[in-house]
Amino acid sequence: MGPQPNKRARAKIRVKGVVQGVGFRPFVYKHAVELQLAGYVKNLGAHVDIDVEGSHAAIVKFIAFLKQGPPISRIDDVQVEWHRPRGYSEFTIASSGEGEFGFTSPDIAICDDCLRDLRESSRYEAYWATSCVNCGPRFTVTERLPYDRETTSMVDFPMCSECAQEYSNPHDRRHHAQTIACERCGPTLTLLDTNLKRMDEPIRTAGRLLLAGDILGVKGIGGFHLACIFDSAVELKRRLGRQTQPLAIMAPNEAWVEDNLHVNNAERALLTSNKRPIMVLDKRSEGTFAEVSNLHNMGVMLPYSGLHHLLFDIVDQPLIMTSANTPGEPMIIAIDDALANLRQKADFFLLHDRRIVNRCDDSVLRVLDQPAFIRMSRGYAPTSFAVPVQYDKNVLALGAEMNATVTTYKDGRCYVSQHVGNIDKPKTFDYLEASVHNLVSMSGVDVSVIAHDYHPTLRSTRLAAELGETYAVQHHQAHIASLIGEGAPRDLIGIAIDGIGYGYDDTIWGGEVFSPTLERIGSLMPVPMPGGDLATRYPVRMVAGILHGIYEDGKLAATLTSLGLSELESSILLEQIERRVNVPITSSTGRVLDAVSSVLGVCQKRTYDGEPAMRLEGVAHYGHPDVALPLEIGTYRGRPVLDTRPLLAGVLHAKERHKSTKSIAASAQATLARGIATIAVEAAEAAGTKNVGLSGGVAYNKAIVKTVAEVCDAHGFTLFTNTKVPRGDGGVSFGQAVLTAMVKSGNYSFKLFDT
Repeated sequence: MGPQPNKRARAKIRVKGVVQGVGFRPFVYKHAVELQLAGYVKNLGAHVDIDVEGSHAAIVKFIAFLKQGPPISRIDDVQVEWHRPRGYSEFTIASSGEGEFGFTSPDIAICDDCLRDLRESSRYEAYWATSCVNCGPRFTVTERLPYDRETTSMVDFPMCSECAQEYSNPHDRRHHAQTIACERCGPTLTLLDTNLKRMDEPIRTAGRLLLAGDILGVKGIGGFHLACIFDSAVELKRRLGRQTQPLAIMAPNEAWVEDNLHVNNAERALLTSNKRPIMVLDKRSEGTFAEVSNLHNMGVMLPYSGLHHLLFDIVDQPLIMTSANTPGEPMIIAIDDALANLRQKADFFLLHDRRIVNRCDDSVLRVLDQPAFIRMSRGYAPTSFAVPVQYDKNVLALGAEMNATVTTYKDGRCYVSQHVGNIDKPKTFDYLEASVHNLVSMSGVDVSVIAHDYHPTLRSTRLAAELGETYAVQHHQAHIASLIGEGAPRDLIGIAIDGIGYGYDDTIWGGEVFSPTLERIGSLMPVPMPGGDLATRYPVRMVAGILHGIYEDGKLAATLTSLGLSELESSILLEQIERRVNVPITSSTGRVLDAVSSVLGVCQKRTYDGEPAMRLEGVAHYGHPDVALPLEIGTYRGRPVLDTRPLLAGVLHAKERHKSTKSIAASAQATLARGIATIAVEAAEAAGTKNVGLSGGVAYNKAIVKTVAEVCDAHGFTLFTNTKVPRGDGGVSFGQAVLTAMVKSGNYSFKLFDT
């Protein structure tokens, strides 16, 4: 029993969670002093330790405050031990000690208080790097923990006397704000032309250059962006070699977004949150802003740094704000790299001299059935959360080839990295290795097992073999395991729909239904994928592969030539399929959508990841799913399959009957979704479960998710989708870690190798 309420008591308290870089020690100090408590608070990296004494009642109130934490913290655990009083006379913030591991907060957008300082007459007026204990860069400047100024890149900027006074003042909101700085002592801005000539008044001049149509390379919080006004979008795309790829934009304010894009309450809350992600929002009018995005939607974010707000004081219109790196490669963070690689892309460079320690892309979200991460990074990652799995060893998971992340598992908890990228690119693979080192260090994982993709030739598979004991996890089973890791019921029937993933039968999976034991119990019909990776670039190849089994050669050749192939190209392609030369078999949902896109003339060449299917969704958005298309569920090797061959033939027939392209597209998506959902709900009924899970990259298609949800709801089933990690390949490392821990613990029974 603890001390009596009115007697002097003492408690030793340990707080775990995101307690680094969130103003936790000033928060503790404030409440301890208000409650007339004495003792100290000490930062130990993995946690914060507090030794406090005073009245028992006051300590109980104090503990309640600790469980809430400051605004940007996350409290996972508060441990309390009661002891005899020691006679502390005051409460102090002790010097940090070395902890075994720990996470700092992700970067946070500039807060309203600092924004007011930026605008009002104060010593922070117009200072671009203004921040306080509640906002600003965190992860991107942190070299190691505990999170103190000397362990961040802010060590390069010794505080002036005024900043030091605020930093030491317990009543100031910049009390122990490690990124505190002002124009006298903090990071500085420089504007250079391509000849490296310095220009006066960097922000004001940069704004004028943007309005004049110039393209600027801008060093931000987590890396470099390329910025320009909409009028320069076509030129920017030409320089980047991305003529059709949509570009992210930064709107000057919320009013512009409301006027031009559809925003519901959930989207608005995310858009305006202190995480400031890119939100994928539908356009209000078809065809608008085509120079930025030729889809029905576009990615938009609001300003999240003082620099952004100051630029918008001059530029009274939206800016394209796209990552300056090559797609799939890591963000550029060093000035020398930017000047070396962006001279042909940017006309001027707006730079600052604060080192970016950890690169971090902008996060991207889309509200579907619920908010979904497309890319989890700035503002959200790295992160950690508890999982319903117990295993006595630690796991490192290396993720997928595309949109890779890294995850570690330890003591019932997973730690997930920021977005890494496509590791088939050498620079990104190097970044993956660095991210492994960083995450292992932060999460304190002494790795026992390294989980990797089942594909034998991926770079991450080879890396895993170099690191220690390995465990191969099939790509789509990892998608379903990610749902279980997020807390979905263990007895769910899983639907994994995406582009490609190597299967146990040496075919390419991508439209799969799994039992609660992860046995593959349904799929799309396996079809030829002529040319392998070439079929992902040229969707007409998938048209040939899908229709080959039901069209006679003459009819198929005529179909292919009508879609742009020459007679010779058609003949060679058909001969390739007949002879099975470099023709893997696939059940991929993405490849079926690509084929529909080709048949309808929407996209005949992929220039960025997912383009044919994304553009098909854009066309379908303006149509109605009222065109009757075949939905045929047959059997293949003993499992039910949705036969996509008559579906694609039906799309062609509807096109020949001059049905609306938009409505055919909408109907094709709906039919595909109903087909695989039907297989899943029938499997659920047979298994006696009411739970269905949906994951994979195609689960970003709002119409497909809606249709699957409608089928589940009609049968009284609950649909589970990812909310903590991306539905696409960014969530695979998490699923790998969860499934590895589940299998290796011996507490779960799986039929992993059923084909």
